[in-house]
Amino acid sequence: MKKSLHKQRGSLMLESLIAILIFSLGILSLVALLGASVNDTASAKYRTEASLLVNQVIGEMWAGDKTNASLVANYGTTSGAPYLAWKARVVQTLPGVVDAVEGTPGSGQNLPTIVIDGTLVTVTVFWQAPSESGRHNFVAATRIHE
Repeated sequence: MKKSLHKQRGSLMLESLIAILIFSLGILSLVALLGASVNDTASAKYRTEASLLVNQVIGEMWAGDKTNASLVANYGTTSGAPYLAWKARVVQTLPGVVDAVEGTPGSGQNLPTIVIDGTLVTVTVFWQAPSESGRHNFVAATRIHE
């Protein structure tokens, strides 16, 4: 009988170590899940802000002079005062959007675009999260009639 007990010596220690290993893997999985959740929350925040900015400029177009010439002059060029004010809000709000500075390498990245084709207006904003290498975009198209 002593011989069989001698063969089993240390099995409780081995079972305990395996249980601790399984428990540790579970805890690490929960930490990874929490990290992914935080990333998804930040990503949703940027998408929401991009949507708000795009809908804001479309609302400004609807509220202002809706003639095609006025829309093109104010929003269809990069020099219109309403476009410049909106672009400044985009640069300030979304990460990775860098305003163009003459003579500065790397500036002018991910700037928003507004394309006006008759009554069809397409607004695109870009952003790049600090921890990501690729850029994201949000596009909205609408028709603005006089």
